[in-house]
Amino acid sequence: MSEVTVLMTVFNGMPYLEQAVESILCQTLSDFEFIIVDDGSTDGTPAYLRTLKDPRVSVIRQDNGGTAAAANHGLKSVTTRYVARMDADDIALPTRLAKQLAFLQQHPNVGILGSQIVPVGDAGSGNSLSLPCTHEKLFPAMMKGKHGLAHSSVMIDADRLKSIGGYWSLRLIDDWDMMLRMGEISHLANLDEVLLHYRVHSGSLNGTSMMRMHRSIAYAIDRAERRQSNRQPISYESFVQELDSAPLFRRLSERLHIFALAQYRLAVADQCGGKKIAGAVRLGFAALCSPQRTVERIMRMLRSAGPARTNVQNPLAGSTSLDEPDPATTQSFPVPQPVVVETRTQSGSPG
Repeated sequence: MSEVTVLMTVFNGMPYLEQAVESILCQTLSDFEFIIVDDGSTDGTPAYLRTLKDPRVSVIRQDNGGTAAAANHGLKSVTTRYVARMDADDIALPTRLAKQLAFLQQHPNVGILGSQIVPVGDAGSGNSLSLPCTHEKLFPAMMKGKHGLAHSSVMIDADRLKSIGGYWSLRLIDDWDMMLRMGEISHLANLDEVLLHYRVHSGSLNGTSMMRMHRSIAYAIDRAERRQSNRQPISYESFVQELDSAPLFRRLSERLHIFALAQYRLAVADQCGGKKIAGAVRLGFAALCSPQRTVERIMRMLRSAGPARTNVQNPLAGSTSLDEPDPATTQSFPVPQPVVVETRTQSGSPG
């Protein structure tokens, strides 16, 4: 009986959807279910999904309701012990599911397991982000708005995910809230190995989308802080009103952080798209607007070392099957003790 369901939501996923789907169907772990929720796509996505004949694949179609609604819809059909999330434009390396399943089977206190990730564009791949691996580093970092888990790389304990109600119903970036709530009832962890290439392109990195992402994460952190201090949550509208009525210097600081983050991410997209000079210029803008955070982001990538993190081979290339758990990712991985996170008074910016 399958222990893993891969859950992918997609809205207008062409032209990258096919490669994302194939990277899952080519996994060395062959016994899994694959649920794809088409969130009202209007491009070639429905036609492509109709061509999929693999018996492991189930396609659910719904009117456009946003990624959270699509994920919760798909989650209702998950009957396996674990659910692995996958974005419709990313590429899973062949051993991703096998290695994550092996680890979670040996560490039942871990509720979410991610991996190291590498940005990929039309001109090639970048460097691993060097994400923290243990709960004692991951959870506090995410409570400060710092990147800890890549949602498209995670495998989750399905029962725990259902016990917290899945994803929130807001039409906002939904993964940060879910991961913080999971971190309050279980451990978070990353394998110290690149198992996912995530797609970077400049199309969605405009000011509106970056503001939406930043405030979604800040609101998720605010909700977590209120839970941890037994305070009542406030609505997103009230949260935004507080931000918009803050003193001028705080509003300017928020916008500088967002601009710096956008420039950093655009720089990564430029680098992976073959625009090296443009990428360097954008990094300079990011450093001018937010020098400390930009340096932290650059140093995080420079710290990537060793064959595990720099493994950027063709994800769809053939590989040997995984007969036993990889000792490098299962036996020696440090499983931390729970930590207590103090209540913060101001949410950090993502990145």
